Amino acid sequence: MTDVIHHSGDVGTHTVQKRNPPWRSVFHPGRLLLYVFLVSYCLTSVGAFLWIVSISLKSNPEFFSTSPWSPPKSPTLDNYREAWTTAKIGTFVLNSVIVTVVSVVVTLVVSSMAAYVLSRVEFRGRNTLTTFFLLGLMIPGFLIIVPLYFLLRDLHLLGSLYGLIIVYIATQIPFSIYVLTGFFRTLPQELEEAAYVDGASALKVFVRIMLPLAAPGIASVALLNGLAIWNEFFFALVFLSDESKLTLPVGLFRLSINAEYSAQWTPLFAGLVLAMIPVLIVFGVAQERITRGLTLGAVKG
Repeated sequence: MTDVIHHSGDVGTHTVQKRNPPWRSVFHPGRLLLYVFLVSYCLTSVGAFLWIVSISLKSNPEFFSTSPWSPPKSPTLDNYREAWTTAKIGTFVLNSVIVTVVSVVVTLVVSSMAAYVLSRVEFRGRNTLTTFFLLGLMIPGFLIIVPLYFLLRDLHLLGSLYGLIIVYIATQIPFSIYVLTGFFRTLPQELEEAAYVDGASALKVFVRIMLPLAAPGIASVALLNGLAIWNEFFFALVFLSDESKLTLPVGLFRLSINAEYSAQWTPLFAGLVLAMIPVLIVFGVAQERITRGLTLGAVKG
């Protein structure tokens, strides 16, 4: 706050403003509580990750003979080798990479074109079609799991990565269209009109002008969809049965079941670390791009 002192005299009236010390504005009680909460949450997350890494570096006998909170006495990478080869984590990672990359690319191609039309082209039924796509965000996955199962069975895609990719594309398109539609609406219309005046076709305007301008939003949608598909468990558990085609979340789930019966827990922790490393790298590299893309698309979305 600022205190205002008025002085009156024969010459005139002048005002002296007295400002509060800087520490009062910095250490606001509400802001201080927010900082304490954020720091506590960050320390908890980092502590949990370091604990998992510590367990993964222990041998299985050391895991049972020492405190779970003690650091490893003789760190070893044997658990990572066993998880990658014996537990087939390498195969699960490859399957997840294939499913994630193909699903994200196809989703972006379809969603970017649909979002551009819904946001920039006036036609009858545009609002109805937009609402139809938004309804896909309101349908929980467990409600459609049974009809999807029979549909994939009839199409002879049950148990294959292709069937799972089709499901992921269908479930991610509504969210992608919702975000990209709001982002395309923020782009300047003058560039589009100038390109049409110069004789450019609608496809050329979309590919050469609008897509480069929408790159931050497209990158944000790609990263969010990729992380969602990489960590998806429910559909993969129901639709995949062949061990050689399992994705990483289902593979880790089976590895945890095996650990309960064989008491081999340290390879499981090594598998968890291997599963988290790609996600941490993506977030570390693209965190700013994700935030910028979503905030720009939220201006008029």
